[in-house]
Amino acid sequence: MSRINTDLCYQILKEYYGEVLAAVGIFLVRNKTSSCGIIAHKSGLTILQVKQAIRSLIQQNIVTFSQSKSGSIEYMASANAILWRLRYPRYIHCAKMLFGDAAELLVEEILLQGQSRLGSAVSKTTSKLNDSLVSIASALPEISPSLVKDKVTTLVKARLLRRCEDIVKDKEGKFAVASGTVIDPELLFSLPTALDFEPVVGSKRPATTNPETSSKRLKLDSGDAADVQVMVNSDSAGCGASEYWCVNVHQFHHHFRDQAIVAAVARNIDQKASEVMRTMLRLSETRTLPTSPESVPLSLTEIYNALPKDKAMQKTTLEQYLKCLSECCFDFVTKVGESGGGMYQINFFKAIKAICISHIETIILERFGSKALRMFRVLLTDKQVEQKQVEERAMLPPKEAKELLYKMFAENFIALTELSKTPDHAPTRTFYFFNVNLIQLSRMLLEKCYQAEVNVMIRRRKCMSENKRLLDKQERVEAIIASLDADGAIEQKEEVEQMVTPSERAQLKKMAEATKMLELCEIQLDHTIFILETYLSYTLQPPPPKK
Repeated sequence: MSRINTDLCYQILKEYYGEVLAAVGIFLVRNKTSSCGIIAHKSGLTILQVKQAIRSLIQQNIVTFSQSKSGSIEYMASANAILWRLRYPRYIHCAKMLFGDAAELLVEEILLQGQSRLGSAVSKTTSKLNDSLVSIASALPEISPSLVKDKVTTLVKARLLRRCEDIVKDKEGKFAVASGTVIDPELLFSLPTALDFEPVVGSKRPATTNPETSSKRLKLDSGDAADVQVMVNSDSAGCGASEYWCVNVHQFHHHFRDQAIVAAVARNIDQKASEVMRTMLRLSETRTLPTSPESVPLSLTEIYNALPKDKAMQKTTLEQYLKCLSECCFDFVTKVGESGGGMYQINFFKAIKAICISHIETIILERFGSKALRMFRVLLTDKQVEQKQVEERAMLPPKEAKELLYKMFAENFIALTELSKTPDHAPTRTFYFFNVNLIQLSRMLLEKCYQAEVNVMIRRRKCMSENKRLLDKQERVEAIIASLDADGAIEQKEEVEQMVTPSERAQLKKMAEATKMLELCEIQLDHTIFILETYLSYTLQPPPPKK
C-alpha cells in the first residue's frame, strides 16, 4: 500500500471516528496483522483504548480477526473498507433512486451502525418516516413497520443488504478463530424471518435459551484482545450466517458500474440506446458472475420482451440499436450467435476500459491542451509510434509536437520503448517508440486522485476550524430562534437575528460556498477513483482456471 493511500485512510478515520480510532486503524493498515498488546505498546495508547477502538472498528466492518498458529488472536484492517466510507452518500442516494425513501433511511441507518439487527433498524426508520410526516403536517396516515419490513425484503432480494458472517469457533470451542468464512455465500442473502425483526433490548447480542448454544463471554488473545460476546446460533452455526445485517457495498458498486455504462451509451448514441443497454444489464444482473468480464448471452427476443412498455420499439429498430452498440460504441456489446434472432452479450471489460480512457483524455485535455490530446489518441490507436510519425499523424508542427510529447513523457502520461539494432544501444542505431501503458497510467492517476482527496479534506477541515467561532455563534442564534418560533415571540426573534452582523453573515456565506465547492470536488474525485479502480480490478484479476 502506498503512503498516499495510507494518508487518505488516516484522514477518513480521523474525520469520521476520531483520533484514537484513526491511530489504531492506521496502525493495522500499515502492519497488516497485529494483536492488542502490540498495538497498545507501539501506538502509545492504553490497552482499554485499543480494545474500545477495535470493538468500534469491527462494528464498522473495517477490522476483522483470526486465530494465528500460536493460538493468539490477530486483527487486520481493510483499507478498501475505509475508503468506501467516502461513498456512503452515493449508496444512500442509489437506494433512494431504486426503492424510495424508506429504503434510503434503512440503508443510511445500517451504514451508520455498520452492523445492525433488523428490528432496531426497522424501528428507527419507521420513527424517522413518521417524524417527517409530522414535520410537514401531512394528512397521510402513519407509516406502519410492516411497510418498512417489506422494503427490507426487497433490499435483500436485490442483494443490497446481507447477513453478517458469524464468529466461528475453533475445534476446542474456546476461541473465535475468524469473523467469517461461510460454507455457502448464498445463505448470507437468505430472506429475513419473523425472528430477525424481533426488537432487542440493549446493544448486546441476544441470549439463547439453549444451554449448549448460549452466548459466552470470550477473552481473546490471552487477555490482551477485546472482549467479544459471541452467539453460536443453532440454525446458523453450520453456515456462518449471523442475526446481524450489513450493507452489501459490492452490489452497489455493480450498480455504479452499470450507471456509468448506461450514461456512456447515452452520450455516444442516444437515450433509446441507453434504454436497450439498461434492459440488457437488468436481464444479466442475476445471471452473471460479479467478476466476469462478459455477461451471459441474451437473445434479441428476450431483450425485446423485457423492454419497458413506455420504451417499446420494433424488433428491426432494436436490432439496429444492438448493431450500433456492437460496432459504433467501443464494442460495448458483442454478437455471439444467431439463435433467437441473434445472441448478444455485454463486454464489461471493454466498456469500463472505454470509460476509463474517456476520463484520462479529459485529464490530458485540461492539463496539456487539445493538441496533446490529439497526440495521445494517436498513440492509443497505433500502439508503438516514432516521434516523427506522431507529428505527422497529429498534424502538428515538429517543434510544438516535440515539446508536448516530451512534456507528457516527463510526467509519465506516455512511455518510451527502445529497440536497438546492435547490442551497444548506440542512439544512432536505436529506434525510439512512444506508447501508452494504460495500466501504469491508471495507477499513477489513481495515486494523484488519492492525494487530491487528502488535500481537499484537509482544506475543508481548515476552512471549518478557521470559522469555528462564527459557526458556533450561528448555531446558538438558530437554537434561540427555533425556541422563540415555538413560543410565537416575533419581536424578540428580530432582535436575536441582529446578533449576527452583516459582515459575519457575508463571511459565513463565503465559507458555505467554499465548503460546498470542496464537497463537490470530493464527490467528483471519488467518481474518478471508482472508474480507475474498477478498470484495474478487471485488468489485474487472475485468469479463469483451465477446464
